[in-house]
Amino acid sequence: MYIFLKDKSLIMISILIFTLSMVLGISLVLSVGNDGSIPGMDESNAYIKREGLSGAWFFFTQNLKVALMLISGILVFGITTIPILLINGFWLGSVLGSQYISGKSILDLFLAIVPHGIFEIPALLLAGYLGLVGLKFYFYETNWKRLFSVLALLIIMLMVAALIEGFLTPKYI
Repeated sequence: MYIFLKDKSLIMISILIFTLSMVLGISLVLSVGNDGSIPGMDESNAYIKREGLSGAWFFFTQNLKVALMLISGILVFGITTIPILLINGFWLGSVLGSQYISGKSILDLFLAIVPHGIFEIPALLLAGYLGLVGLKFYFYETNWKRLFSVLALLIIMLMVAALIEGFLTPKYI
């Protein structure tokens, strides 16, 4: 991944923001110790029962929207990227903590997240990197070929993640 990235500090900032907010989400949910239910996550929720090609398309478009919001930071000095990374990391941590409290084992959580998350999370972190490029975008020469290569890579990663999330992940949930 570093082959594409000129400024490794920006990807490290993206990873750090996401990871710390995820840990905060897990910690807060576990410290509250509720019943594990997540408000709005019932059978009518759009994320429930998404399988097959229509599910894969749904997950791809949802993740692409998040990626585009993260990338939008390139236009405004990374200002929009940072809160979106915080919110997404916190949300993932909160969901993991809530599911753990509700009785899911760590193995169940691992099987539900890792198969598609191994592609999805790095793709979103790459989108965060692209958004944080806005911190330097206006002051230094930009290698457009490199930026578009990173963009192409993250789109491919989101496609793979969506296919796995639509076809494989439902078997483990």
